[in-house]
Amino acid sequence: MSVSEIAKLRAACGDYQLDGREVLIPYTDAELSHIYNGAGPDRWLPLARDVLTSLMMLYKPVVLIHDVQFEHSDGSEAGFQHTVACWRHNIRVIFDDNYPLWTWRWLLSREYRLRRAYWWSVMKTATIAISGDEARKAWIDAHNRRQTICV
Repeated sequence: MSVSEIAKLRAACGDYQLDGREVLIPYTDAELSHIYNGAGPDRWLPLARDVLTSLMMLYKPVVLIHDVQFEHSDGSEAGFQHTVACWRHNIRVIFDDNYPLWTWRWLLSREYRLRRAYWWSVMKTATIAISGDEARKAWIDAHNRRQTICV
């Protein structure tokens, strides 16, 4: 991802007042462009992550924070649960901001209701994926990988 795209994601994190955005502060946009790899596990091929990320476009700011949190993984259950809690909160903030339930668009526009249903399902599916056993294992693996690099 380009540095300018990272800058836009960082700005969106601030605009939405997302939890955990302070993890971005010590990094330049160029550094974040190397940390951010999009949605999906590190072990996936970049093309697979690109496809998933495109399906989750609305939630890219949440993915940025999530990727940096994994970069700082301490391998603990408490750290993992904090990361999951940030994800749950942040993804809901973006969903609610973009697709509020009680609007005239909801009442009058079939397209709006379909898009809202799509983003709701993406929100729910992604949240299940990032909070399960495979994600916990990835959290621990990220910590172990960092420990190996530091040694």
